Amino acid sequence: MFEFPTPLATNRFEDDVVAILTRLQRGHLPERPIAFYGSSSFRLWGTMQQDLRSLDIVNLGFGGGTNLSGRHYLHKLLIPLQPQRVVLYFGENDIANDGLTGKSTFQNLQALLDDIRRALPSAAIFVLGTKQSPTRWIYADEVDEYNSLTASCCQERGDATFVDASAGLIGENGRPMGRYYQPDFIHLNAGGYAVWADILRDVPGLLT
Repeated sequence: MFEFPTPLATNRFEDDVVAILTRLQRGHLPERPIAFYGSSSFRLWGTMQQDLRSLDIVNLGFGGGTNLSGRHYLHKLLIPLQPQRVVLYFGENDIANDGLTGKSTFQNLQALLDDIRRALPSAAIFVLGTKQSPTRWIYADEVDEYNSLTASCCQERGDATFVDASAGLIGENGRPMGRYYQPDFIHLNAGGYAVWADILRDVPGLLT
C-alpha cells in the first residue's frame, strides 16, 4: 500500500518519512482516517490522539517539513492513506529555514492545496495558521503575512478551512508566551499543545 522513497543522502526529511511509513505498514489504520500532515510541530505531538480524543487520527508529521516537501511526499505519505479529513501545518520552516517570504510560502501552500484537492476530491481540508515563536520572532511579519493570505484564500476557495490555533499562545503584549514552548522556544510543550487541542476540538467537522 505504502511505497518507500528511494534513498537520497541529501534529503533531510527522509529518516522521518521512512519511520512514518514503517509505522503505517505495521500498525492498524482507522477506517475513517484524519491525517495530520505537517512539520515537527505535529511530529512531536506524541499525545495527539489522547489530547484530541480521537482514535481516527494518523500523525504524518515529519521534521523540517515545508509546503514544498509536503508536495514532494504527498503520494508517499498522504494519498495512500485516503483520509477523509486532512489537517495541514506547514510554513514555519519555509520562512525561517528556507528563507522564503510570507507570500512565496503562501504560493507553495496554494500548490499543495491544489495537489491534495485533485488527489482527494472529497476530503475536508483544514489549514492551521503558523504559530509565532520567541526564537523566530524576527520573522513575525512574514508569518503574519502568510497567515493572512492563507485565511483569505481558504475563505475564497471554499474547499478548505483556516484554523487560527495559535492565537492563545500570544500574550497581551502581542508576543508569544514562553511558558508554552520547549527550551528551544520554537516547539510547543504540553501546555502549548493543550491550547491547540482546546481550539481544534471545537472546529466543526474536523474531529466529528
